[in-house]
Amino acid sequence: MERALASMRASVRACAGSGALDAVSDGENAAERNFGDGETGTATGDLRGRTYVVTGTETSAIAAACARRLRDAGARVVCACVDANEARARVDGDKGDGRDEDATTANTAHERELRASGALVTMYCDVERLETIERFAREFCAKAWALDGVLNAASTTMEEFSLTADGIERHFAVNHLAHFKLTSLLMDELVRTAAASGREGRVVYLTSNLHHFSFRIRQGTPKPSRGIDFANINSDFGYSPLNAYGQSKLANVLHAWSLSERLAKSGARVRCVAATPGLTELELDRSLSFPGGSLISAPLKYVMINTLEEAVVTPLYCLTAPTIPPGTYFNNCVPVKASLPGRDPRLAARLWEFSEELCDAGAVKDAEGSD
Repeated sequence: MERALASMRASVRACAGSGALDAVSDGENAAERNFGDGETGTATGDLRGRTYVVTGTETSAIAAACARRLRDAGARVVCACVDANEARARVDGDKGDGRDEDATTANTAHERELRASGALVTMYCDVERLETIERFAREFCAKAWALDGVLNAASTTMEEFSLTADGIERHFAVNHLAHFKLTSLLMDELVRTAAASGREGRVVYLTSNLHHFSFRIRQGTPKPSRGIDFANINSDFGYSPLNAYGQSKLANVLHAWSLSERLAKSGARVRCVAATPGLTELELDRSLSFPGGSLISAPLKYVMINTLEEAVVTPLYCLTAPTIPPGTYFNNCVPVKASLPGRDPRLAARLWEFSEELCDAGAVKDAEGSD
């Protein structure tokens, strides 16, 4: 068992020595500066002068830890959140469950200087309400800040069926549609910053390996396939928390690819990818919540669960590496194959159209509610 655990840990640390981590800051070797022996790759180089938007910091330990690492590397981090106090407490590591090792330790004068240069800003944004996403985007753009990257990390995980105030199934609304809307509204800022700085802009969708467990749909053939159940998105018909979660995470993978294709045609220097933090304890517990599931989850936790330090490796790499292949699905800091539906361009095109329709419907609903 110990050998299996060590092997799993080594696979994450192997990011350090792989070609995928050649440089996280210009002109330096990431394996030497950011992913040294005995570390798990959570350093990000010198990010002074950069600005990142991060969602989910008040609810997600991974989002909060990523925000903390970005801030401690000198970046301005804008937390799009509902509860500013909760977001700050989690990013600062005051909540206990959101604290990774060495979260507050600055071992060198350079590290202390970087941390002092960083800033944490909270701005109101409720990812369950499309109208507040629009408001957040307007207020952010009005500040005329540069925008180097967006980490779409807000998520709800395997909950029972419910609808948001906009009438959209909660997993699909929070995990996908909110980020579809937010990224669209901030894209002009990302494009402008990339053009001015000469660096690639970055959009990272925090997805999951559980995108393989989306709904089974019959698509005019006798054999069922996994995909997105557009006809029943907002219905409890055949609802499964695991499938609803998997469907929303599949949407992240598909949208990263679709958006990358559109940006490539425009010539914009913005890269969009989907990144999995690996299997986390919350995902495992909820996916095995049936009677007897704990008998399966207990040994799996010992050999398969990523620690918080390990979980932030891939999203931070995707946000800060000088260049990455666009539209890809990252696991352990390298592009890997997504599920078969996650590589279906027709499904990706349908998802884009469907998402636009839902966003437009939400805008109409908000306008009617304000009359």
